[in-house]
Amino acid sequence: MSPSQIRAEKLLNFPNNVDYKAKMTLDVVMSIESALGKSIMKVATKLSEADVPMNDVLIILTLAIRGGGNDIKDNDVKALINQMGLVDAIKMCGDLLALALSSGDEIDQKKSEL
Repeated sequence: MSPSQIRAEKLLNFPNNVDYKAKMTLDVVMSIESALGKSIMKVATKLSEADVPMNDVLIILTLAIRGGGNDIKDNDVKALINQMGLVDAIKMCGDLLALALSSGDEIDQKKSEL
């Protein structure tokens, strides 16, 4: 996965040479929070405690991939998760959440350097 901190985007690599650009914009983060009924910090904490339902993983991945400009359905993401395995899908969500939580710091740092 190749991150771009400034744009909060990441290329997600799935099995069978399937790649999707994902973005963790403010709109995507707000959509995730709304869909899961909790803050992005709580989602990240639950994920770090290995206390995240697979439905949450599906929602995070689907919304992030859609945020990257892809028209993808839940069933398509379920198939990708099935191919890659649950543990790898959870790790991918962790990477996306870390990107969302850290990208603002990177932007502020770049602005202060100017």
